[in-house]
Amino acid sequence: MTQRHAVTRTKRLKNGRARATRANSPGGAAEFRARLHSHAARSVTPADAIRLKASLTGWFDSDQWIRYLAADGLPEYGPGVWPEKWPTASLEERMELFTSDDLIPLETWQNADTIYADAAMCDMVTAAAQTFPKQCVRRDEFLAPIGFLFFAKPVPSTAFAPLFPDQPPATAITWACVDDGVNAFTWIRTPSGAYDVNGVTVQVTALFPQLAYFVPWDKPAHAGTHCISILRALSALAKQPLTREDSPKIHQSVRAIARNAKIRPESFRRIALRRPEAAAHELSAARAAAEGRTPAGHWVRGHWRNQYYASIDEHRPLWIEGFPRGDFTQRPPAGERLLVAHGDRVETGQ
Repeated sequence: MTQRHAVTRTKRLKNGRARATRANSPGGAAEFRARLHSHAARSVTPADAIRLKASLTGWFDSDQWIRYLAADGLPEYGPGVWPEKWPTASLEERMELFTSDDLIPLETWQNADTIYADAAMCDMVTAAAQTFPKQCVRRDEFLAPIGFLFFAKPVPSTAFAPLFPDQPPATAITWACVDDGVNAFTWIRTPSGAYDVNGVTVQVTALFPQLAYFVPWDKPAHAGTHCISILRALSALAKQPLTREDSPKIHQSVRAIARNAKIRPESFRRIALRRPEAAAHELSAARAAAEGRTPAGHWVRGHWRNQYYASIDEHRPLWIEGFPRGDFTQRPPAGERLLVAHGDRVETGQ
């Protein structure tokens, strides 16, 4: 993966799939899109996460990843780095631009931490990321300088790019803290095979790059709507007592896959909530707030406090947990109702 990023300012790259479709897919684009959504929405187990990481690092080691970028798979990525050369360069010349650039070594990705968020944690971090404080990003706030984050329950695309709600849910995020900022990609789960990316056939693995996001160290990141906000929220929540961390057991067959891909199984960490029932309430409350609803009995959303720590003379985000309020046994007020009047019933003898 390239160490440089396409843009020098905070910017979401629009429509990361870039009109990519499965080459020679039967049944038309609509049917393929429906199958893609269904495939991407599948839950991810810890074993799946190891397999997907092995597959993705293998793709980084091939020329197909560079070929995907050279084909403008992520719009504005190449033009942002090489604004003068990119428009007139051929596919081969664009690939050469990437390979001559500084690359993060494959071994670094293989040894990178693998974070697995369980299903309840996925709901919690989706809700919490929407209101994360607008602050400059710091190198030390992330769970690791470089890593993979897998969602047990894929996160809806609207949590990353509300302008494109029809995109499949995100299965994973990769990130890297580089010299000038933090660079992150969201990935969707796809059937591996040949895809047409802007007229160029690219062999794609089981994860497909959906969106890229970059935030310089000296710029504040907006809350919600991008993968770095998700990463920041998860990293902050993981440092608080409401979460727990462990290393799930991995079957020997999956450990063999990890060894063959030169992945360290001991770098695998699972993050879960101590009270998972709170996550559904938080997500429901976030949706209600977005829709302007406040039921009679409702969950008061958790929120971030910009807590001052005298020991380090800095403010850091601290999550204040939500709580129930009101009468949850009371039925919500009825909306408009249609009352139908019936005439007197006449009983007739048989």
